[in-house]
Amino acid sequence: MAAKLRIHTVTGEKFEVPIQNTATIGRTSDNTVCLNTSAHISRQHAIIRCHNGYEYQIMDLGSRNGTYVNDQRVVLPVTLVNGAKIRIANNEILFEQEAEHGGEDAIEATLAASTDQHAQSVRPAAILVCDIRGFSTQSEKIPAEGLSQILGQWFREAGNTVQASGGIIDKFIGDAILAYWQPGTITPGESTPDGPSPECNAAFEAGRSMLRMAAKMKWPNENQFEVGVALHHGKVSFSNIGLVAQRDATIIGDAVNTAFRLESIMKELKQKLLLSERIVDLMPDREIFVDLGEKALKGKAQLVRVFGMKPDFEF
Repeated sequence: MAAKLRIHTVTGEKFEVPIQNTATIGRTSDNTVCLNTSAHISRQHAIIRCHNGYEYQIMDLGSRNGTYVNDQRVVLPVTLVNGAKIRIANNEILFEQEAEHGGEDAIEATLAASTDQHAQSVRPAAILVCDIRGFSTQSEKIPAEGLSQILGQWFREAGNTVQASGGIIDKFIGDAILAYWQPGTITPGESTPDGPSPECNAAFEAGRSMLRMAAKMKWPNENQFEVGVALHHGKVSFSNIGLVAQRDATIIGDAVNTAFRLESIMKELKQKLLLSERIVDLMPDREIFVDLGEKALKGKAQLVRVFGMKPDFEF
């Protein structure tokens, strides 16, 4: 559904900006929305991103003075609804999202139509899920200002890492990141040949980079900032589940669910990086992994063999 921002600056200027996949807000002219009215606005202050074809989220990028939605400081990515009021250094931004003609019926019809396209857009992908460890505990101890700054820094740098490695951030879900790497398109019925996979190795190296970045960070109360990374490989459906073709595609399917289920057992297995057997089979060097055995994953009838890193492995 079409969306736009209505901006009213502290200097009295008013203008509108339509948004598609993403819109950045900041002090410099390279942003979608340039707010150069105050030194309290960061060069890259916040980003709005569409996922699922119709849901828009706003994320603060670690600004010192914060991003507010309906007078609440943005800590984790916030889903915007029509009429949401964004405030950055007393500049007011109104988010407007027009309902498509036909309302919910039109959306449901489009979702149904997109299902017919899934078989034509099924491709293999390396999937990464990265989750912040102990976020709930830390959020009870740290003021929103401190949380917003460190999470904004984390999401920004993690996103840059994925992009630099050729991956795509699919979405932010609470304090988790879902990203994927894909090879060329394959036709239905084809399988991915066994053997080293560049996209699997890229996902693995991005996960290592995230762990190294986290190791250099601390929460405002000086506790260590920690994340866990789960990696899987499988066929997913790439679909623009929405009414505007230019909007972001999202990935769906059993492989995505498996990646999230792997992440959910990481703490139990005391692992920072957990991989499925499928992605390990496609890595160039299998010797660096240790077999942790077959594990039951919620919602899956078959056991899944999982791997961690050898104790002497350096991230």
